[in-house]
Amino acid sequence: MGLLQSASKTIVGIDILFLLLLGFSFLYLEPGSGSYVTATITLVPIVLTFVGGVLILYTGWEPFE
Repeated sequence: MGLLQSASKTIVGIDILFLLLLGFSFLYLEPGSGSYVTATITLVPIVLTFVGGVLILYTGWEPFE
């Protein structure tokens, strides 16, 4: 397993943690408030890095070999 594969596993793990924490925080946020908008916008980079990490793990892409 190369460097990119192990880094992707770490990133996916951190993204899962962030998604769990963000999902828990949505229970206590009022829709329409500034905090709710910030939490919703925060979903974009978390989901993008999660999808990218899963794609790298699924395809086994290793550009540095």
